[in-house]
This record gives sequence, structure tokens and C-alpha cells, in this order.
Amino acid sequence: MGIMETDSIFATLLAAAAFLKKPMQEVTSHSLKGAYDAAKAYLVRKLGENSEASRALELATAKPESLLRKELLVEESASVDLAGDPHLARLVEELAALLPMVPGAGGQNVRVNGHGNKVQVAGGDIITTERHIQRNAITPDDRHLTIEQRAGIRAVVAELAGRLAGEDGEPNFGAAHRMLQRRFNVASYLLIPRDSFSDAMGFLKQQRAINRGRLVRRNPVAYRNDFFRAIFAGGRELGWRGEQVYQFATVHLGLKRPVGSLKELGASQLKSVAEAIQRKVSGSRIVGAS
Repeated sequence: MGIMETDSIFATLLAAAAFLKKPMQEVTSHSLKGAYDAAKAYLVRKLGENSEASRALELATAKPESLLRKELLVEESASVDLAGDPHLARLVEELAALLPMVPGAGGQNVRVNGHGNKVQVAGGDIITTERHIQRNAITPDDRHLTIEQRAGIRAVVAELAGRLAGEDGEPNFGAAHRMLQRRFNVASYLLIPRDSFSDAMGFLKQQRAINRGRLVRRNPVAYRNDFFRAIFAGGRELGWRGEQVYQFATVHLGLKRPVGSLKELGASQLKSVAEAIQRKVSGSRIVGAS
């Protein structure tokens, strides 16, 4: 006990997640669910509770049959040493031991190997947790987003997910990812064409702006900061320095005293300036394209 490959860890956890989604005997359900919850909770702490890796874990366990979600989980957790964690190995082995086994498998030491819908134990027996379905695995390649582009997408997705949060305040990553999937007709953002990166970022930023109002009550500081970012981003595109941004705000708002800092402005004023600058940016793009 103590050494286990990362792929085997995820294979076991996802096999248990898939099995728990199906009707089963109550005793088996309670025992297996307890072990599953313990292993998953420890893994979340190991990955970081608010990390991209833990979010990828939630997506994968919500749909354990998805190869793309598993690939995303493997990618996001690559920097964390899971294979060398003896406590995690013990939790996963205990979980594997509770999965439904073929006759003759009892009493052996469990060493988990496997992929997809099957988990193999030391004796060579196979634990089948659901009907095997032959799928065509779609793996991102050089036609799709680069690693750097993925990082950019994830950063804006995280901001958008925060704005799509429900009453519990938890970021809704599923909704944010579904927006991208529908917009680009892909099963995962990993499969967005590389040359569509700018379009994807533009779409996400547009959705982020559309859902800005949801921050007003939940996070007014973030609401104001979002206007700061929009104003200065627009100013940079127009080639303005800070003083020019402040001068524009003063004139646009019809203020008698010059603006010395955007922090002096209220939320409604910031919104008005941000929208006015965005109109100027849009106009400059049209002129530049003609």
C-alpha cells in the first residue's frame, strides 16, 4: 500500500461515481458511498478546494462516463503529487474493495489498475461498474487551443461562473462551460479550434459583461472593479493614458470638478463611463476596418 498511479486513482473514483448513480441494495449503497465521499473529500483538499483541479473533479464525477471530463481532470491535476500520497492510496483501495466484485475476488489485497468502466484488482479480476460503451475518444491536438490559450479561457470562465452563481454563492462552472459548448458546438472547451481563441475570449467577456448586474448585491466591490477594468481596457485600446481617461469621464459626466480617480465615482457613473468608452472603441474598430 502507498503507491498508486494517478490514472488508477481517477479510474476508481469515477467507477464508484458511476455505480452510485444506479439503483442498488441499500447496505451496499451506504458502505460504498461513505468510502467514496471520504476519498473524494480528501482529494478535493489535496487539489485545493477552490482550484481549477477540484472544479474539474466535480465536473468529472457529475458525468463519470465522459472521457473528455476525465482528460480535463488529469490535465488540471498534473502538478499535484497524487501518486505518492499513501493516505490517498489507502482511501482509494478501500473504495475499490467495496465496488461490486466477481466471485472469488474476496479477501485479496487490492491494487487498482484500470480505465473507463472497469477496475482491475491484484488477482486479475475485473470489477465492472456499468455497461461498457464503445466510444470514439476525442483528444485535443494541434488544431485546438494551446495550453496558454486554455489558461486564458479558464480565467474568464472562472469570472463568468462566479456571476452565474446560485443562491448558495457557489460558482456555476457547468453553466459557463455549457455556454461555450453551445456557442462553438463542441463537447468541451478543449476542442475549440485554435484560430477561434479570440472569438471565444470575446464571447466569454461579452457574457461576463451581460451578467455583471448579478454582482450588484452579492459583491458590490467586484461590481465596481469590473467597471474599472472595462474603462481602462477601453482606454488602452484607444491609446489613452490615465489622465485622458479621467478627462473623458469628467466631460462625459458633466462634472464641474475634474476626476482625479475613478474611485471617486459611483457605480452608476462608472457604468455610464464604461459604456461610453465601449461605444468609442466600437467606433474606432469600424473605422479601422474600413
